[in-house]
Amino acid sequence: MELTITAVLAVFVLLALSAVVFYAARRFHLPYTVLLVAVGLVLVPVVQVPGLAAVFGFLDDLQLTPELLFLVFLPVLIFESGYSMSIRTMLDNSWTILLLAVAGLLVAAFGAAGVLWLLLQAVGIPVPFQVLLLFGAIISATDPVAVLALFKDFGAPRRLTIIFEGESLFNDGTAVALFLVVLGVVGTGFHGTSTVLLGVAAFVIMVVAGVALGLLGASVLAVALRRTRSNEFVSATLLIISAHLVFITGELINEQGWAAGGLDLRVSSIIATTVSSLFLGNYARHSLTPRTDAYVDKVVSHLAFIVNSLVFLLAGLLFASTRVNVADLWLVMVLSVLVVAGMRVVSVFAVTAPVNRLDIDAGVPRSWQWLLSWGSLRGALAIIVVMLIPPGLTVPGWQLASTPRDFLLALVIACILTTLFLKAPLIGPLMRRLAIDEPEPVDVARKADLAVYFLLAERAGFHDTEARAVLRDDTVRAEVAELDRALTSITADRQRLLDEHGEELFERALRLTAIHIEETALKQLYVNGEVGELTYRRLHGKLQLQTESIEAADLDVLDVHRSRDRKDIFDALVQHTVALMTGGRRAPTDAERIESARAQLIMARRVLRVLGGMQHEFDRPVFLERPFERVTRLYAGFDRACTDDLDRLAARSDAALGEELARLAELSRAGWGSRALALLRARGIAAESDEQWLEHRFTDAP
Repeated sequence: MELTITAVLAVFVLLALSAVVFYAARRFHLPYTVLLVAVGLVLVPVVQVPGLAAVFGFLDDLQLTPELLFLVFLPVLIFESGYSMSIRTMLDNSWTILLLAVAGLLVAAFGAAGVLWLLLQAVGIPVPFQVLLLFGAIISATDPVAVLALFKDFGAPRRLTIIFEGESLFNDGTAVALFLVVLGVVGTGFHGTSTVLLGVAAFVIMVVAGVALGLLGASVLAVALRRTRSNEFVSATLLIISAHLVFITGELINEQGWAAGGLDLRVSSIIATTVSSLFLGNYARHSLTPRTDAYVDKVVSHLAFIVNSLVFLLAGLLFASTRVNVADLWLVMVLSVLVVAGMRVVSVFAVTAPVNRLDIDAGVPRSWQWLLSWGSLRGALAIIVVMLIPPGLTVPGWQLASTPRDFLLALVIACILTTLFLKAPLIGPLMRRLAIDEPEPVDVARKADLAVYFLLAERAGFHDTEARAVLRDDTVRAEVAELDRALTSITADRQRLLDEHGEELFERALRLTAIHIEETALKQLYVNGEVGELTYRRLHGKLQLQTESIEAADLDVLDVHRSRDRKDIFDALVQHTVALMTGGRRAPTDAERIESARAQLIMARRVLRVLGGMQHEFDRPVFLERPFERVTRLYAGFDRACTDDLDRLAARSDAALGEELARLAELSRAGWGSRALALLRARGIAAESDEQWLEHRFTDAP
C-alpha cells in the first residue's frame, strides 16, 4: 500500500467512524463488530453517490494488504488475547481447550474440505481437494471478539467463557500453521504418502519452534521489565512492542529459507507470539507497579480496539468492492456456509464427547456444546489469512473462471457475513433458550454486599453538613427516599439468595472480597520494596490457591504457608531453569522468611481493619452477621499464625530479625509518606511543587 496523504486521512476518518459505531452499538445493544462490517458494506455504495464521490473517494486509497494485516494488525490482536488470559484458569480446562483448538480444528478443516469436495463433485463443480483444504484451514478458526462481548452482556458462565476464549487463542496458531503447510503443498504438488509425512513434520516443527521462540523472547523481555519496572513508560513500551518483536523475528527466521531433507524449517510466528504474551501476562506483569500494569492494560485494550475497528471496517469495504462473481459462485457459497456450520457442530461434539465420558475438566454440558457450536463466529483472522494467498496462485486441474484466490475469497466472505449477521444476533436468544445466561451465584452475592455498602455510603452523604449546605431539604428527602427504595430492593435480592443458597454463599463472597484486599496490600508492599519478587510470587500464589478453592465452594482453611502448585507453570519453568543454571534450588533466607511473615501479618490486619470499618461505618451492618464473624475469626487466626512465625524467627536469628526490621521500617516510612502525599493531593491541599518539596525534604531523608 502506497502511503499517501489521502490514505492517512482515510485511517483517521475510519477511526472516527468506528468511535461513532462503538457508541451506537452500546446505545442500541448491538454487536459492535457486526455493526462495523455493516457500515463498511454500506459505505462503498454510499460514497459512490454522485456528489459524495468527490468528497469521500479518498477512502478507497486505504486498502487491506497482506503486510498491513499480517505484520502490523495480527500481533496486536494476539497479544491482547494472550496477555489478559489467566493460564491458571486455562489449566483447569486444559484438555477441553486443547482438544477444541487442535483436534477440533483439524476435524472441522478436513471434514469441511472433504464434505464440500464431495458435494461439489455431485453438482458438477469440480474443485481440487487441496484448494478446499486451504478453505477449511482458513475458516475453521473462531473469532472471539464479537462472541465474548455478547457472553459478557448476557452473563455467560465464567468457565464457558474461558473455554471459548482459550480455544480461540490457540486455534489461531493451529489454523495458520495448517494453512501454511497446505499452501506449500499446493505450490509444490501432492506426491502421496511422502507429502503427507512431510506436511505433518512441517506442522509439528512449526508448533515446537514457535513455542521455543515465544519462551525465549518472553524471557528476555521479562528480564528487561524487571530492571525497568520503576520507569512506567519504558516498561509499558517494552510490553506494547513485545508482540511485534517476537512475531517479526519469527518471520525473519522464515525468510532465511532453511530446509533439511526436503523439509522446510519454519517457525509459527502466531504460536510464538501467543506463548510470549501468555508468559508476559502471567509471569512478567507481576513485576510491574500497579499504575504501570493498569496503564498497559488500557493501552493494549485501546490498540486492540483500533485494530479490530480498522480490520472489520476495511473488511466491509473489501467485501463491498470485491470483483467476485456471485452469480457463478452462489451455489458454492451457500454449500460452504452450510458445510462449515455443520462441521463445527460435528467437531465440537466429537472432541467434547471423550471429555464428558472420562469426566475430564468437569465436563462440557450439552447446552454448552450447542452454544460453542453456534457461537463459532469468523472474523479478523480469516480475513487476514485469505489475504496471504498470492493473487497469481495456480493449481493443477483448476477449471473455474474465477482464480483460486477469488474463489476462496468468495467462500470466506460468505461464511463471515453469515456468522456475523445471522449467528451473532441469535446468540443472546439461544443463551436464554438454553438457560445459560445466569451469572455465578457467588458473584451475585459479592456484588449485592458491595451494592449495600455503596447505597449506604450515598445515603450517608446526604447527612454531610457540607453537602446539605447546597441542597434543599425537599431535594434531600426525595433522594434519600430513592436510596431507601434501592436498599430495600437489593436487600430483598440478597435475602432470596440467602434463602436459596444459605449463608455459606455469602461467606465465600466475603472471603473473595478479603482476598482482593490482601492482593492490594501485597502489591503495595511489593511496589514499596517491603517484599522482594520471590516473596511476592509465593504470597500471590497462595492467594490464587485460596481464590480457586473458594470459587469451587471449598471453604476448608488452607495452610497459610502453602504458596505453590502445578498451575504456576511459568513460575515453575523459571525456577527450574534458574536451579539448573545455579546448581540447585535456593532455600529462603531468614530475612526472606521474616519478610514473608511480616507481609502476611500486614495483609491479615488490613483485611480486619477494612472489613471491620465497612461493617460498622453506618447505622446498620453492611455484611450478614454470621458470615462476617466467621471471616473475621479466620483472619484473626491468620494474624496469630504470622505473629507466631515472627516470634520463632526472632528466637532463631535475632540479629537477622533486627537488621531486616530496620530495613523494613525505613521502607515503611517511605510508603506511608507516599500515601500521605496521595491523600493531600486527593483533598486538594498540596500543589505539585509542594509534593516535590516534601518528597525531596523528607522521603529521601536518611
